[in-house]
Amino acid sequence: MTAAFSTQKKLSLKIDAPLYSFLEKQADETGIGLNDFIAQLLTNAMDDWCEYCETLRRLSSEEDMPRHVCLK
Repeated sequence: MTAAFSTQKKLSLKIDAPLYSFLEKQADETGIGLNDFIAQLLTNAMDDWCEYCETLRRLSSEEDMPRHVCLK
């Protein structure tokens, strides 16, 4: 017997009325549902955050590396 587990989880958000209306309008303009629109925003934000953290990590490790300057 095998069990199938959903990869999606539910998340409850408290959103004030003006922001909710704005998000609803934006979702409608893009032609997707509000839940999918918010999920897409969260995914994009997480991708951007991970890229930012990776950039900081690379910059930090580059500071520890010796540098050579070649002048001609």
